[in-house]
Amino acid sequence: MSSNAWSERFQTYFSQEVAQKAAHSLSDGAEIELHVDTEVFTFTKVDGKNQVIKTPSKDAQIVFIIPPAAAVEILSHSSDKIAEIGIGISKLIVSQDPTKRIQVRFRSGFFTLFSMGYLGVLKTGGSEMATFLASKGLSGVDAIKAILKKQK
Repeated sequence: MSSNAWSERFQTYFSQEVAQKAAHSLSDGAEIELHVDTEVFTFTKVDGKNQVIKTPSKDAQIVFIIPPAAAVEILSHSSDKIAEIGIGISKLIVSQDPTKRIQVRFRSGFFTLFSMGYLGVLKTGGSEMATFLASKGLSGVDAIKAILKKQK
């Protein structure tokens, strides 16, 4: 893929109404750095709108390292249901297939993630998303805090 091709495709993806709804709880200034193949870019919120900046993050709270096969899967998913999209991405995070497994790195602690609205993104997925997360051992705030502590 040509330079910036992934960032352009993700900008289109994050511009969709379903992505705007899913990320509505995020505060302006929330930053997620995305690594796809050799490209590094940033998802952020500016004036309440999802934006992709074609440069690495200056202050990412979370980093996603996304193999190209996983990026293609995410970008080709056409559902307008937040839970389906969230579960699809979550399955890629826990995938045993290294060509599809998304690595997640937290650069901020629980309080920052909470105050910037990241937990609200999970809540937006509703009971379907909560049930899926519970099936993976993430049933509540304490489970999320435990994951964050493991990464330090």
